[in-house]
Amino acid sequence: MGLMPGIPEEYRALAARLTTAEGQIFPLVMVDPERYQRAVTLIGLLSQYFTERAASLEDLARARADAVATARDLASRQALVTSDLDLEVVADAAMSQRFRSLLVLEVRNQTDARLDDARRAGLAWVGVSEPDAASLGMTPHQEWVDVHIASRTELVRTIAMDLDTGSPKFSITVSGPHGAESAVTFGDRQQWLSAADALRETIEAEYDYSADQDSSR
Repeated sequence: MGLMPGIPEEYRALAARLTTAEGQIFPLVMVDPERYQRAVTLIGLLSQYFTERAASLEDLARARADAVATARDLASRQALVTSDLDLEVVADAAMSQRFRSLLVLEVRNQTDARLDDARRAGLAWVGVSEPDAASLGMTPHQEWVDVHIASRTELVRTIAMDLDTGSPKFSITVSGPHGAESAVTFGDRQQWLSAADALRETIEAEYDYSADQDSSR
């Protein structure tokens, strides 16, 4: 998951536990692909369960109480063998996906203040979320969100594990005033970083051109 800045103090222990669970599940792809696939399938089903029941971090913490029983029920419906799965860990790994989504929403609610601070500091871009350094390379999904202050354009960089191969996928999505553009995927980290730098320059240039056009009218 990656612990992002801005986690409320009362949820930091929970976030650490969820990160640990993901770290236990996803390395299975290298040693036991069949068990890994069953775990991932069940995590996906449980993630939907948490999405439907948790509109806040508080809701999510409460929903955890019934997660193991729900996991057994969902597995039974899908004829998934769970005798060699730690359902506590599976539940926490599934919970982490919803935790991440809710945390992103919470962090973005604080974006205006951070943008104002960055604008006063004369910055062109500000990072509004990023993974915790201690979890890099250990979780299946990592996300960095940078905002171009003048245009409010978001550049979202993501590293996600390919569930079929276990290899990382590097992608970038740009979200501007007219919504999100399609994500672009790259073959390696350096291509991804270089593309992000190029996109930042393009976004700045397009905004400057637009501003010049407006001022000339």
